[in-house]
Amino acid sequence: MANKNKVILNLHEDLKHHTSHWLFSCKHQTFRVLLIAVVFWGVFMIISDISEFSCLKPTKKTQCTSVDNVIFLKTHKTGSTTIANVMYRYSKSNRLKVALPGCDHRFCFPYKFTENFLYNHKVNDTYNMLFHHAVFHKQNMIKILDKGNTKIVTILREPYSQFDSAAQYLNFRINYKLSGESPVLDELFKMSDEDLTAYIKSQKFDGYGAYSLTKNPNAFDMGFDPWNETSEYIKTVLKTIEDDFNLVMITEYMAESLVLLKNELCWDFKDIAFFHHNARLTKEINTNHVQNIKQRVLNWNKLDVAIYDYFNKTFWEKIKNSDNSFKSDVEKLKKFNYLSQQECATLLNNATVTQTATLLLSDFKIAQNFEDFCSDLLIDEVLFTNVLKKAKDKNL
Repeated sequence: MANKNKVILNLHEDLKHHTSHWLFSCKHQTFRVLLIAVVFWGVFMIISDISEFSCLKPTKKTQCTSVDNVIFLKTHKTGSTTIANVMYRYSKSNRLKVALPGCDHRFCFPYKFTENFLYNHKVNDTYNMLFHHAVFHKQNMIKILDKGNTKIVTILREPYSQFDSAAQYLNFRINYKLSGESPVLDELFKMSDEDLTAYIKSQKFDGYGAYSLTKNPNAFDMGFDPWNETSEYIKTVLKTIEDDFNLVMITEYMAESLVLLKNELCWDFKDIAFFHHNARLTKEINTNHVQNIKQRVLNWNKLDVAIYDYFNKTFWEKIKNSDNSFKSDVEKLKKFNYLSQQECATLLNNATVTQTATLLLSDFKIAQNFEDFCSDLLIDEVLFTNVLKKAKDKNL
């Protein structure tokens, strides 16, 4: 800060000297005005950057106890891998025990979670965190966690955009044996609801998840019957989710979701830095008739639509009832993420740690060197799952 103030003073003295000299020269008047404007703009930008960075520092943490026992129900194609990375980094920095899947990086999907799905699990072993894909079963999950305060959270995405993403990621074209003559959703919905239902229910194996996640995928991940869309059942589902989950985040508002998560778990800003993971690198055109197909998807997934609409409302109610610092916290997180990602990119390209990176670490009390912080921020799910499994094997 002292160096930057010195730069500002030097610029100011230079400006005074050159201004007094050039005032006698009408010949260079236009040039003089432009140069003065440029210099003043430079000074303004330096001051602005310093001020903005100073305001970035996190607000003082309120008096509460951080929650270490967390179940994050990882739903499909909702940005949940981004949240899982947040959970991984928190578990690592706090040396917590993580429940790991015995079936690759999912808990033996598409079956409901049981203790048998745990990796290298021994009788009476307990854990702090669970954040890999699983079909929700509250009692079975709670049973394997340490005793104490446990929070259960999840994330939802607008149902049409989620379905559109799943169609590409889960390769509907192959799994539904579509010809490829037209976009995948146009071709899929040439089938009637009755024919599509019959086809899905006729499948004897669904290890990949394409069939299980074609009908009300969020309801399925949450452990409900995706085929029951009666009004009575929908009311029961909404009430059960409200009772079981402490927080339902919304994909479209990731920064707001993570500030709510921070507040719910009494975590720090450094814990909720995020980098978008597992996003589509290329987005295929899945329909030539967006409005018609969107309506068909929403009608086909009535239960998921009801879940999303209800918890989108409760999401904004939570924000409305948050304290006055919520809005500024969201802006701080966005700025922190922006600077972190810029600095991580600089580090990857030049292998140098800048002064901004050093300030980020100190201001947000990140007890890592910047290389490790970037590495953890960017690590993908399969890799960090393998890292955790190797650590568990070593401690057996």
